Amino acid sequence: MEQQRLETAERAAPRLPLSLPGTLLAVTGNQNCILVNLSRTGVLIALPEPLKVGAEGYLRCGPIDHFMVVTRQQTGMNALSFDIPVDDHFVFGIRQYQEGQAEREQEEMIEAVMAWTSGKGLR
Repeated sequence: MEQQRLETAERAAPRLPLSLPGTLLAVTGNQNCILVNLSRTGVLIALPEPLKVGAEGYLRCGPIDHFMVVTRQQTGMNALSFDIPVDDHFVFGIRQYQEGQAEREQEEMIEAVMAWTSGKGLR
């Protein structure tokens, strides 16, 4: 009996799952987005209005401030590639950034509450 093999597409680089808020700056306008995953070659982001394949823009998300090109479009999602691939050290730095994100958000909330209760209002 012959065994059948399923052919699977191999990715150029492993993906790091994330959930970070960011902004995509494009010719068509700026959009808030969520960084869903990251690799050395690109990202997957969730957008209110995905861009067409071939569109270009800058992704700003924490320490990420890179020029990107849309390589794939799905409902609510875009895959984008870096114009210059990043190294493993950069990917690891983004992981560390995400790990500190919740702590930073909590500190910002505490500062806002303290400002509000002291009569300074929200900034």
